[in-house]
Amino acid sequence: MWAYDDWERNGLRELSWTVEGLKYNQTSAGVVEIAAELKGTGKQGFSIHHHVAYTVYANGTINAKNEVSFSDPKLVLARIGVRMFLNKGLDRFDYLGRGPMENYADRKQGSDIAHYFSRVDEQMTGYEKPMECGNHEDVRWANLTSEKGLTLSVKADSSLMQVSALPYSDEEMEPVEYKIDLPKSKGTVLVVSHKTLGVGSWGCGPKPLEQYLVYAKPTTFSYQIQLFNKTRIQAGL
Repeated sequence: MWAYDDWERNGLRELSWTVEGLKYNQTSAGVVEIAAELKGTGKQGFSIHHHVAYTVYANGTINAKNEVSFSDPKLVLARIGVRMFLNKGLDRFDYLGRGPMENYADRKQGSDIAHYFSRVDEQMTGYEKPMECGNHEDVRWANLTSEKGLTLSVKADSSLMQVSALPYSDEEMEPVEYKIDLPKSKGTVLVVSHKTLGVGSWGCGPKPLEQYLVYAKPTTFSYQIQLFNKTRIQAGL
């Protein structure tokens, strides 16, 4: 892939993260604010600064606001967003966005916006070589639900999101040569992105057009997380 050399040179695959600051404050009854300053260090002086502020409400709602900046704004990234490693029991996925197949910024016009349902393991695109996959563009909201009804919901704030939900992380898939050799899944990996790199066709043509590149420029994005029990809500409890 055309961007691998730059990612390897800057150490994006092996970032070392440190917490540079952490504050919390209960602003009112049932409302707590948590702010963290994080730094990711790569190679050759490359670094990322991430300021995240969570507003946590007693009803299970969490508002997350993220501000990220980079030492090299000319570097092209795979995405800007967050990744959540969740319990494997959250294995049912539904969302309002483009689908049902995976789609990316430069390959989405043929994917209709609708409410889609599937199991998380069905989100794996059938590439013989396991790799990053399953992205969905223009997502308004997405849910991961367990068999017992426990639900984690992510909602877009001021702009639409890109979302994927897979049974493996990129790090777990990368060393596996054939999909038949994938190990048993240990969890669900939810990725919520503000920007995602276009696909292009570098194997037999050009890389993504300029408007579909994701540069490491200062970025602000926010979203909302909600935790609830869908079964209890349907029962009126």
